[in-house]
Amino acid sequence: MISKIEQNALGHFSYLPKAAGFSVITDDALTIINCGLGSSMFNIVYGGLDALHTDFQQIQNVIDTFNGQPFAWWVPPSARSAKLTQKLLEHGFVIEATEHAMLCDLNVFSDNASLTDLIIEHVINPSQLEHFISVLEPYDATVPSFYEKLTSQMVNGQEKLYVGYEKDAPVAIGILYFQGDSAGIFSLLTREDKRGLGFGARMMTYLMQTAKENGAQYVTLSASSDSGFRIYERLGFKSFGQFECFEWKGK
Repeated sequence: MISKIEQNALGHFSYLPKAAGFSVITDDALTIINCGLGSSMFNIVYGGLDALHTDFQQIQNVIDTFNGQPFAWWVPPSARSAKLTQKLLEHGFVIEATEHAMLCDLNVFSDNASLTDLIIEHVINPSQLEHFISVLEPYDATVPSFYEKLTSQMVNGQEKLYVGYEKDAPVAIGILYFQGDSAGIFSLLTREDKRGLGFGARMMTYLMQTAKENGAQYVTLSASSDSGFRIYERLGFKSFGQFECFEWKGK
């Protein structure tokens, strides 16, 4: 099960950047995604280190690849080690987050979330994409520079974007990435002034049901807080380890 979670995370990180023509390079045990946007939301390293690199010189090589830009280094559960954590911290990284790697068997899932006024749409046109961007942009100013490069075709493949509306105003977003018999949920976010109204829970169960209707047997995600972790547990998710996210702040 852990492989499904890890493969979905890597697929999500790399799918849209590759489709939009950004640099996505897989080298040994690492995938390096350099969007050149000066943001750790889009500049990402995923993986651990090849066992042959015992001197950890590869860490400095990766830093040099980004030419002073900030980036995030996501270490999946199967690649985590105390030695790698130590070396990343010694190179100036900070631990940005530790997230539960979670999976739910959709065969036992039923959508029984409380009804809300949220109307959820699959992003298939420029107007909907602008609405998606408007919810995410407050968290990173480079969001428009990335998402405005996407075409309708790009967001209607393995990775699909969703936006939720309250009275025609975009208030929540989510992403589904499909791979094999599973789907990963990412970027589940509710506008700050609209939290506590059930919109996040409604988007979550909608994405789970949509994944099920599209043939996925399992759905995966990473939970960044204990409160979120407990909510997902109640929906049927189980934890299979932890991701560790390090951030290089740049120069």
